[in-house]
Formats: sequence, C-alpha cells, structure tokens
Amino acid sequence: MTIMPIVRRRATTLFGGLILLVGAAGCLNLDVTNQNAPSVEDVFGRADNLEGAIAGAWRVFWGVAQGNRANGTFPVVHLSVLGNELTSADLSVMTVSQEPRIAIDNRDQGGWFNRKPWYDLNEAIAISRDALQSLDGGLKIGAVNTTTPNGADTPRARVFAKFLMGASQVYLGLLFDKAYATDETTNAQTFDNSFTPYAGVTANGVRLLREAIAEARSAPTFTLPAAWINGQAITRDQLVRIMYSYIVRAQVYMPRTVAERERVNWASVLAQLDSGITADFSQQADLAIAPTSSAYWQYSYLMTNGRTSTRLIGPADTSGAYQRWLATPTDQRNAILITTPDRRIHAATGNQAQGTYFAVLPTQTMTTVRGTYMHSRYRNVRFLRPPLNNYHQIGLITTMSVAEMRFIRAEALFRLGRRAEAAAILNTTRVAAGLRPVTETGPPAGADCVPRRDDGTCGDLFDALQYEKRIELFPTEAIIAYADQRGWGKLLRGTPIHMPVHGRELETIGSPYYTFGGGGDGSAP
Repeated sequence: MTIMPIVRRRATTLFGGLILLVGAAGCLNLDVTNQNAPSVEDVFGRADNLEGAIAGAWRVFWGVAQGNRANGTFPVVHLSVLGNELTSADLSVMTVSQEPRIAIDNRDQGGWFNRKPWYDLNEAIAISRDALQSLDGGLKIGAVNTTTPNGADTPRARVFAKFLMGASQVYLGLLFDKAYATDETTNAQTFDNSFTPYAGVTANGVRLLREAIAEARSAPTFTLPAAWINGQAITRDQLVRIMYSYIVRAQVYMPRTVAERERVNWASVLAQLDSGITADFSQQADLAIAPTSSAYWQYSYLMTNGRTSTRLIGPADTSGAYQRWLATPTDQRNAILITTPDRRIHAATGNQAQGTYFAVLPTQTMTTVRGTYMHSRYRNVRFLRPPLNNYHQIGLITTMSVAEMRFIRAEALFRLGRRAEAAAILNTTRVAAGLRPVTETGPPAGADCVPRRDDGTCGDLFDALQYEKRIELFPTEAIIAYADQRGWGKLLRGTPIHMPVHGRELETIGSPYYTFGGGGDGSAP
C-alpha cells in the first residue's frame, strides 16, 4: 500500500489540509517526482496519478460510510447508537449517546464524531474537484487518437470524480446542518466561506449526480478498474444505477422531522427507484488494502463492548419484557432477554437459541462504571458463518443494497396509499422469518403479533415496515438507521438531529461557536 501526502496551499477546509492519496500497490501508479510531499500539480498533472487520486477519494468517502482510515469507528458506531441499532459503553461513544442525551461538545478539537465526517467528506470533494479542473484544463487519460482525441479513459475519470463529489455533497447535507456547496468551478481566490443550509447542500449533490449521469450516458461504455472500488469492475451502466440510488437516498434521508419526511415527493422517489441498482453495491474487504474494511460491520457482531441495542429487537418481543424494560427508570435498566416468533432473533427451541441473524451471549463484558442501561446480551451473527468470523476484514461489504431500495419502495407505496403493494414487499422477509403475513392494516392481532409498539399494543402496517427495514438492513450503513429514526420521529429525546460544523472549522474562519442536542437547538423532541 502506498500512502503519500499531497501538499495543498489553500486557506480553508474546503481547499486546505493534508490530503492522503491512497492507492493499491501494483494496481495504481502513484510514482511522482517528490515522494515525500508531492504537490497538487505533481499529482493532478499526470494521468496515472490523477486516476490514483480519485481512487483514493473513494476510499476517503468509504471511511465515512463504513468507518475506516484513522479513527475508524467515527462516525459510524456513534450514528448507529443514536439510530438505536447498536449499544456501547465505550467512553468515546458515550460522549454523544449517554442518556439523557447531552449536547455535542463542539469546542473539543479532538471531537471526532463530527470532525471526521466534516474533514473527510470535504477532502473527497477537494480531490474530485482538483481532478475535474485538471481534466477541464486539457489533461487527457488513456489512448489519444482520431477516435478518442481527448483520451479514451478521460470520460471514465470525469464521471467517477463527479460521482464522488456529488455523493460527498449529499452526505454533508444528510449529516450536517450546513456546509459548503461547491463544484468543479469553485475558485479558491474568490470563495467566500459562506455556508449553505442542509437542503441546499443536498440539492447541490443531487445536481452533480445528475450531471455525472448525463455525462456517463453520453460517453462510450466503460468499466471502472477493479482497484478503484476494490474487487468490483463496475460498468458505466451499473455506475449510473448506483448514482440514481444515491439520489434516492438524498430524497428520503434528508428530512429532519416527521413532517419533512411526509412531504418527500414519494412519487418522484418511486420513479427514481426504477432507474436504481438491481444488484448490491459492495466492496471487497482486503487486509492488504486500506481502507477497504468496515468498522461498522465489525461492531455489529462484537462480543465485548459493542452489542445489538435492545431498542432494535425489542419491538419483536411478545412476553412483555421489553415493555417492562422501557418502564424501568434508565439508571436501573439492565440487559434483558426477549421472546418472539421471529426466527431471525432466536430459534423455536428457546429464547437463548441462536436465530438466523442474532445470538445471545452467555456473559456480560461491558463496564458497569457508566451505568447498565446500555447493556445487552445480543449480537448480530448474520455474517459470522465459519470460516468468515472476520467478515469485516475479508468479506464482501455491501454499502447499498437491493433490499434497502425495496424497503424505500415499500415506504413510497405506503405514503401514496398503495398499502397492499407495500404489504406484499414486507411479507417477503416476514414470512421467511416465521412471522404471519401483514395485510393493508398491519400484522394480525394476537399473542404472536410482531412488531409491538412501546405500550405493548399490536403495531400497524407502518410499524411493521419500520421494524422489517431495521432488522433486514442491519448492518448496511449506519447513516440509514440514524436518518430513518430521525425522519420517523424515533430518535430519543435530546438526540442531535444533525451535526454542527466542526469547532476547528468555525474557529479557522472566525464563525461563532454553536452546537446541537441535549434538549437545546437541533434536538429530537
């Protein structure tokens, strides 16, 4: 693995800092004149180095989506805990997840929860922008002849760089209250450091993705080198479908409130889904190539200080244990066992018998120093079939799935009043798990009703949709659970509904300090 810093001589986060260019040795040529500190001109002035740069930008983006690179558990473990999927007594997680919720400490220069995604996403954008500006300036990649006068591989590089810029802008809009809205035309000399609210940033990302789709469709067919998205030789048409699915994510996951989620143009979402992925979008994890693995997937099946949240599996309980747990004062709560007909959680032989997705751990290893309310005895075992007990390091890590798009389709159909169609989608996985099929009104009432609401009553069709999506998508990306719980009104009271611009950035540009959560501004009600 070759890792080299690129010296950037610009003023703010958007243009400055140390960019780490990552490439797979033997696959990406990163041989430059100055091995210790190659300049922007060194890297983006040569075709082979530019391709290595945009491949490196993908891995920067991957670090935000799956948790890798330095400080790899940020922000994914924290988002998953806030999204009521994971639970952990780790001190770094407790800084944002303790109950009752507290405000994000945005003065702490080491506050990696919002620091890592802020700088990493802007880093991916900066690399992509420099690549696009070099290509716009006349750099040609691949064979240059009468058939391909601009370089046979130039369109491929342009589309991929614009895809990364658009996806990174979308994620800034999903995670932060505001950010820099930028594109390949942004000029460091005239940029005024002004922020755009999250809706505008997300919309800018969607615009860039649509531009990348248009460029891809007008270009000759191409295939991405398998070293870019590790192990995946993605064709032009597959990449177009992936970009449409990122647009769907932007539309569905941007809302901060129940009312905003209801106002999503669900007819548009349904139409976009028809152009989206038809196969899972994944990357091959490889210990020899960093960062390609997933800290988020690793935490999903830890046996030590990371466990499945009681709030993820609790709605499946039919014994009343979950309702008793909810009714117990927070400082007196402890780990519980549930009983359910859902065979993903436990087998029919008993509530401690391993299910197809989850297993009960015999002992508790979490510290009791910070309280026992976050304790759990469950872990996810869906991807732990021998010999792949280190799946997060060697497995095929899906970061966007056909299942996710199917559940988004179910929600769109539900919102549009087409409930029988939504129910049919849910029954595909429900029935396979041993649950009775839902109808337009929801699960059949009775002792075996799953899911149940917090008060123990049988849930309706939308409750079933939420439960099914959460169980089936854990783990895919942590941002999904967080954004869904936010838009469905299920975040715990006081949870920040988005991140503030990191305090270091505010200090650098002279903006006043602010933060979210803990019952103040930007808190879940």
